Amino acid sequence: MRHLLGRRAPWTALAALGLAAVVAAGCTTTSAPTPPSLVPLVPPEALPVSTPAPTTTVASSSDPNAPLLVALPDTECGYADPLPGGEITFVVGDRLFGMSLDATIARCLRQLQPTERGAVVWSPTATRALVNTTTVFDVAGVRASGFEIGATRLQWEYPAGAALVAPVQSDRVLVRRDAADPRNRSEVTFLGRTNVAISHPAGGVRLAAGQAGDGARGVFAATDTGEGTRVLVTITDPGLDVLELAADPAGDAIWMISDNGAQFRVHQLRLGDLLLAELTSEQAPISRLTTGPSTRSLAWRVGLCNSVTTVDVLDERTGGAIRVGDGTPLAGQSLSPLGWLDAARLAVAARPLGCDGPADVWIWNPLDGSATLLVKNAEFPAVRLAAVPSGPFAVDPAAQPAVL
Repeated sequence: MRHLLGRRAPWTALAALGLAAVVAAGCTTTSAPTPPSLVPLVPPEALPVSTPAPTTTVASSSDPNAPLLVALPDTECGYADPLPGGEITFVVGDRLFGMSLDATIARCLRQLQPTERGAVVWSPTATRALVNTTTVFDVAGVRASGFEIGATRLQWEYPAGAALVAPVQSDRVLVRRDAADPRNRSEVTFLGRTNVAISHPAGGVRLAAGQAGDGARGVFAATDTGEGTRVLVTITDPGLDVLELAADPAGDAIWMISDNGAQFRVHQLRLGDLLLAELTSEQAPISRLTTGPSTRSLAWRVGLCNSVTTVDVLDERTGGAIRVGDGTPLAGQSLSPLGWLDAARLAVAARPLGCDGPADVWIWNPLDGSATLLVKNAEFPAVRLAAVPSGPFAVDPAAQPAVL
């Protein structure tokens, strides 16, 4: 409106000023001072009797010797659907157990064979488990995954967990195996070398870090069948590698860990415009990016597994990191993130040292800083929780690849 007022004819401006003066004069009122009164504005009986003082204390944490689950159920083992609100699963002896977050429900899900004792990773729908990388377990029974023990880069396909995907040992082929029938094997390779590959949470798109056929290194996207490759991030530092990828449950961002030989860093890549931001850097190794189900909920582990490791989470208010467990019994213990239950509850495994072996499972609350002990001396603990629906993969056609 400023340029329109500047072009107004002089007589129009003067007329407007005159009109304003008339209106102002017409609105002038004469007021008399209000006589003083000792009558209270609010009757005494309507006033509150007492006002609680604001508190600055944080929520109390559990006694480290008093877990919510004090005894394991002595029942038959068998597959059961996931509990509403999520559950924690873990192994004791040769049994895979599941428990509710308040420990009111505990059940044995499977009696494991010796070859099945190992890490448990639940599918996006929480209805299938990958056990020790070699076995798939669901309501239909147990079958081989088609992958070998130690396939650490094995990932569930999103959104339904219909398949498992991993690069072969040489990195030159990306393999997909059907989770219901591992004999249904296909190659979905779209890079010359694939270091790590994940699914976009909405499905239909794979995200991978590695090297394209023309030698260019970076982070790429392609369809589930390996077509339509697009560069998202270009790596120009010859000494830098992307070690891990994780997708935000909203579908509009991915997270990555990079290592240039001197620093480990966590980055966020915003998919819409391919804007890259560094969240944190450490000299010690960073690993285990852990996301969702709430958008921008992110945790990661810092440290070597022959030492005491720590866990940090993203503070979205500042863009920085918050250390898990400060001021609670978790402080000083070796921590690993297991999974988010919502924006205010992160499950972590706590050990005296390192990343392996029996652990105590805690829920840490980033809002009030409290920690709740669920179960002690559990092996291979995991969070069983269905993924939330995600927005589609979308990148502006005009966006240029970010640079690392």
